[in-house]
Amino acid sequence: MRRPRYTTSSWQPKRKSWLRNTLFLILIGLPLLLILAELIARGAVLATGSTNQLAPNKTVAIAQSYAFKLQDFNGNNYPGLPDAGLLRIKRSPILGYELLPSQSSEYWQINDQGFRQDSSVPIAKPANEIRIFLVGSSTAFTNMAEKNQKALAFKIEKLLNDRVRAQNASPEKFKPKEIPYFADQIEAMRALPPRIRDGSYRVIAAAVPGYNSGNELALLAHKVSAYSPNALLILDGYEDLRSPSNQPAREIGNVEQLLRDPIAQYRQHQTQQFNNWLNSLYLVKAWQKWVVPADITTFNSEYQVFNAEQLSKDPQELQKRVDRYLYNVQQMTRLANGIPSLIMLQPEITGKQKSLTKEEEGILKSLGKEYSDRATNAYKIAEQSLSNSSLKPKFVNFYQIFQDTNQQAFIDPIHLTEAANDLLAKKLYESTEQLFLVQPAANALSGDVAPQAVPQPVTTPETPNQPPAPITTPEVPQPVKAQ
Repeated sequence: MRRPRYTTSSWQPKRKSWLRNTLFLILIGLPLLLILAELIARGAVLATGSTNQLAPNKTVAIAQSYAFKLQDFNGNNYPGLPDAGLLRIKRSPILGYELLPSQSSEYWQINDQGFRQDSSVPIAKPANEIRIFLVGSSTAFTNMAEKNQKALAFKIEKLLNDRVRAQNASPEKFKPKEIPYFADQIEAMRALPPRIRDGSYRVIAAAVPGYNSGNELALLAHKVSAYSPNALLILDGYEDLRSPSNQPAREIGNVEQLLRDPIAQYRQHQTQQFNNWLNSLYLVKAWQKWVVPADITTFNSEYQVFNAEQLSKDPQELQKRVDRYLYNVQQMTRLANGIPSLIMLQPEITGKQKSLTKEEEGILKSLGKEYSDRATNAYKIAEQSLSNSSLKPKFVNFYQIFQDTNQQAFIDPIHLTEAANDLLAKKLYESTEQLFLVQPAANALSGDVAPQAVPQPVTTPETPNQPPAPITTPEVPQPVKAQ
């Protein structure tokens, strides 16, 4: 029996038909398989109540809650800008941008005035209340804190009120309200710590992530001054060192790019919308949770960029940035008009050259040597300029505050762990209490004051309801390299 012969012409149509059917099955079957797998995964998770297991790890969740979501005045997101953050802001013709009032997340709360407070701050100051405003950027705002009560402002407030309670409960452990009459009593008084002004201290977190000194000056002039502050704490510096000198203040949102090339912005918006949809799939969440877990470094690469290029290597440009910072903080102290003020250069990871943890070594390695060199040089010039200025007695340098800290202090170049925030809050408190020290009054019997018996840092009136009189320069260490 003869075998049938297959010619090339008879085989080719069958081969084409097989390829066509295979491609058709792949194009139709693969999406169907993915849809089926997604439905199965979603059903299994919902049925077992394991939704929380697919949530990102806590560090990434906190970072996402602090990331910006820029919105217009109608509450709509801008196309092409990251919109996965939870901290809602809006553009402002005066402040550059500002936090939207009355918003909250699991990790922070913003009151109806845009301050990081649990409750509203009335314009009229209650009797016996001593108001201190903390101004700055994300370090002062305390990014990554797990709740308001773990933010710097709340920690400083607690320490100040604990001090008042201690000196009222045990007055014998502090300098008396009046200078003793007898010499031996005066000698014993010298060894006692001074008292601070009695009252109810309230430290208000008016800091906004990303602000530089230009934003802060506008904030003080147009907002903070209306609340009758008794003292002003300005913790900043980093954003000025990495902001171009031709930008008087920070703004959010690349509006110029949007106007120049709206089509590109629209494409970017569409890509972002697709990515948001993709990340909502349970299969993707499972992949990101267990196969390729995301970390804060990955998250910060999209929302908070730190690199050497932001810190200029041009000496003239760097000096212009420092000069802008110096000018703005001088204007803030003038605007304070006699209100005690402290200018504090914020910590940064290159200030911790020893006692680095493994995590901090990894951060510095990812930043690169060029970043470390530029950051160190920028802080050196900033310190020199502020130390030699008229702000010298009011300037405190916290750049190297964690130099001898063995435990991890930094989770990125400027944001701190909870333990590091505790230490920074203590140092801020120690500097702040210098603004409210009260010296013993003259003895009623002798009518004499013994100046040599009492150190005189700042004279503050004893009457709690009166604002502090204009003061001479407070005797804060100048400049202090806090340890």
